[in-house]
Amino acid sequence: MRFSLDCLPCLLNQGIRVARLFLETEEDQRIFINNLIAEIAVMDNNVSAPYIAHKIHRALKETLENPDPYQKEKRYFNQEMLRFEDDFYALVESAANPLDIALKLAAAGNIIDYGPGYDLSRDNVLNTIKDSMEKDYSPQVFLSLVSALKNADKLLYLGDNAGEIVFDKIFIRTIKECYPHLQIDFATRGEPIMNDVTEEDAYMVGMDAYATIINNGIDIPGTILEHCSDSFVNIFNEADVIISKGQGNFESLYGNGYNNLYYIFLCKCNHFMERFGARQNDLILMKE
Repeated sequence: MRFSLDCLPCLLNQGIRVARLFLETEEDQRIFINNLIAEIAVMDNNVSAPYIAHKIHRALKETLENPDPYQKEKRYFNQEMLRFEDDFYALVESAANPLDIALKLAAAGNIIDYGPGYDLSRDNVLNTIKDSMEKDYSPQVFLSLVSALKNADKLLYLGDNAGEIVFDKIFIRTIKECYPHLQIDFATRGEPIMNDVTEEDAYMVGMDAYATIINNGIDIPGTILEHCSDSFVNIFNEADVIISKGQGNFESLYGNGYNNLYYIFLCKCNHFMERFGARQNDLILMKE
């Protein structure tokens, strides 16, 4: 999906935030931002927003000589959300429709995203999750997803952010209980980028108890198939159903014509609020 002009100020602000967060002097921050502006200016107009974001954060990693600048934040949110896992799973188990509540939890967990620059305090995350339990999504798409899972043999689940992955685990566990015949693969990024999930995060939260953990071979905060590893693309193409979590995966995959793709994310930016006629942090469930 081609980036919108509305994405550019957001991405530039993201670059400014990371410069101020990680670079000590204003001169270093200015050099970093000037280099980013120069690179964006000559970039192909058909690339997606996640591709531009990966350029920003790859430049940060190279400048800091640190392959994982957000490691501390990722571990914090993984650990904090694991503390509440039993409570949230109990909520799912007690529901009249466990799959519905598990999906809402997974969508709500998408708030744990360092891209938009939100207040990501633990309390703010928990309040967002609580509010999401009262929100709705497309019932037609939910019924389509249920039918697809029932008739599928292979499910590929595309992960998004650390912390959020705990809610993905609850959703996948619930899917597995409803459809024990399913072979489930959970895909992470190939290398650290922002607070996106890596294999390390997946094993840390115990995802391997319910799914086979794989990675897509790239450090892009999305799933751009032409850049992914051949082994991942093979699994992608062999999947009967694909659940894509997060806005980055949506922006990099939507419109490619895969009719077995289901997108789950929170509506977090003005461009998408206008596009979907939604409010900030509304739950989005879409089918390609």
